[in-house]
Amino acid sequence: MLRCYVSYAGSMQTIESQIVPDPYDVKTTDIGERFTFKAVMVGKEQQIDYIKLYAYFQTRRSDIPVHQATYRPPFKISSKESPLTPQNSVYAGDVERELQYRCTLQEVQQ
Repeated sequence: MLRCYVSYAGSMQTIESQIVPDPYDVKTTDIGERFTFKAVMVGKEQQIDYIKLYAYFQTRRSDIPVHQATYRPPFKISSKESPLTPQNSVYAGDVERELQYRCTLQEVQQ
């Protein structure tokens, strides 16, 4: 289980992602009507090929990519949450709005 804690303007959302074979099937999550966030964990069954994290700044016309991070194996996965990322800050827009996130990995019990 990939779990990302995303905060903007004093509000936090938890985004959970499972392993998927196709990254294009994963939807973005609206964050405060200013950003969208997408956490993708690609692989098969219990094998993670890679993890990608995306942040977009919302404008009237479209969402603009402002951050992308890629993580490759090996991954530390256990029954307890293990940090994948540090606390990250992303700034975008005319007034430099701040989105913060951190992500963890945790083994899913079958």
